[in-house]
Amino acid sequence: MNYYPFHIGDYRSATMHLSNAEDLAYRRALDWYYDTEQPLPLDTQWVARRLRVEARDLDTVLQDFFVRTGEGWVHERCGQEIAQFQQMLAKNRANGAKGGRPKKAVETDPQPVGWRPVGAGVAAATQPQGNQEPRTRNQEPEHPLAPDGAAGGGTPPKTPAAAPRHPVHPAHADHPSGRADPADLPAPHALPRPTGDNSHPLAGTVCQLMKRLGVGLVNPGNAKLNALLNAGVGVGQFEDAAHKALAAGKSFSYALGIVEREEREARALGAQLQKPRVAAQPANRQEALEARNRAVGDAWLQKMQAQAQVQTPTQTQMQMQMQMQTQGAGHAR
Repeated sequence: MNYYPFHIGDYRSATMHLSNAEDLAYRRALDWYYDTEQPLPLDTQWVARRLRVEARDLDTVLQDFFVRTGEGWVHERCGQEIAQFQQMLAKNRANGAKGGRPKKAVETDPQPVGWRPVGAGVAAATQPQGNQEPRTRNQEPEHPLAPDGAAGGGTPPKTPAAAPRHPVHPAHADHPSGRADPADLPAPHALPRPTGDNSHPLAGTVCQLMKRLGVGLVNPGNAKLNALLNAGVGVGQFEDAAHKALAAGKSFSYALGIVEREEREARALGAQLQKPRVAAQPANRQEALEARNRAVGDAWLQKMQAQAQVQTPTQTQMQMQMQMQTQGAGHAR
């Protein structure tokens, strides 16, 4: 297998207890398993050397996620994915031997409604039923019947085929219905999806929109999708992310990553704009010293002015006392 589905949320929840080295050993062991489509050999020392990891880290991972058998270390989920992949290959080979995927049969009515024969050699529209209004010229068919009628060998006029409701994605153009065959899509994950109060009512709408645009592996129960919707992200932002993911050849998780990064950058910018502005600092030490001296001089000047205002009444009182003493001495003479 050169491809296998990787579900980030399920992997993270199952490997939270692993160290960085153990996580690396587990990822490389999974790649080995899917690449060879066989259980890991029992000789862990030999496998660890090929995976370029420590043997003790590989042993820890094997004990946690694999089962030791006579054929080697078996991983249940990997075995299921490999079996489904082989079944899909077998089906594709069988269709290829028959000349391609069989087309679905389309049931057609040989006598469309409105052109039922009511007698030999006579063709007429379906008889009016109930309280139908009288016929007018607007109800006449645009193309009259052949002279000999439908029963005499004539055929009703052909109407142009209706245009498809939604544009067909280029990747599905080879399929008769214009959509991907469910048998060719990866099997859904067997583990339960997150549900409950955190699910958002627009999650299904977003997934339908992305699927219509051509994004694969959509999941309305994705925890990141519901968290972004609960945070206030609009459907239009997911649509823009879907176009960017398709341009990069990526899938659903990549589009969610684009939306998450844009939201994080927007919040960081908003927080930065809300911070109070800091006064400009002096350009060098000389300017800082001059500013400090000015501040000290201003403080000293204010202090001296306050003392002068307090001392002025006291000096006036002293002058008045001296005058009174002088006058008293004159009277005594």
